[in-house]
Amino acid sequence: MIRIFVIVLAIAACAAPRAAAQASSVGAGKTEIGGFPLGGTFFVGGDDDGEVDFNVYSTGANLTRYLTQRVAIEGEFGLGFGLAQDVTYKNAEVLHVQMPNVWTYFGNVVWFPGGASGKRLPYYVTGGVGAVSLQSRQPTSQFGYDADTVGFETFLAENIGGGVKIFRGADAPDWGFRIDYRYLIVNANSDAPAFFAKTTGRSGHRISFGILFTAKR
Repeated sequence: MIRIFVIVLAIAACAAPRAAAQASSVGAGKTEIGGFPLGGTFFVGGDDDGEVDFNVYSTGANLTRYLTQRVAIEGEFGLGFGLAQDVTYKNAEVLHVQMPNVWTYFGNVVWFPGGASGKRLPYYVTGGVGAVSLQSRQPTSQFGYDADTVGFETFLAENIGGGVKIFRGADAPDWGFRIDYRYLIVNANSDAPAFFAKTTGRSGHRISFGILFTAKR
């Protein structure tokens, strides 16, 4: 009986660290690669005369490096597809017309108030600086974005926002999901066509849903 008791204690002693290690492996690691295949950006602030409000389907990728349990830095690249939609341009409705594609580039600081390591649902706030570029297409020539004369027009931009990361359990501790919101602040560029942020800044709201892989070391 004593021998059996000793064997049970030995098995329990070996299993406990293993279980603790599995529990601690859940959550953020050191480096993280993510992508958001589902998203949308809604640009607002147009005057319906020369400036147009429009929406794009957003997708992209990001690379995150955790500096501490609460702070990370992130590089982000995004592409917004200017799908056909109805807009108001020069105070007239233009039906089912394609918009310019929108490219975004940001460097962000991410802060987790409750920490990220060992958390299944770490929430965060974030902000950063970068650029927004509008890409001309053949249907956008009527808005001043003629592919033959204006390829890309770039605007300095900032973003602020927040979200939550959803890490899976012990069955897949390195994988997770992300829900993110960003408020985009696009600065004016006097060289741009009047369609977007020529004389005054514009703003946008981006919502995205993504997947991520985190390396623990």
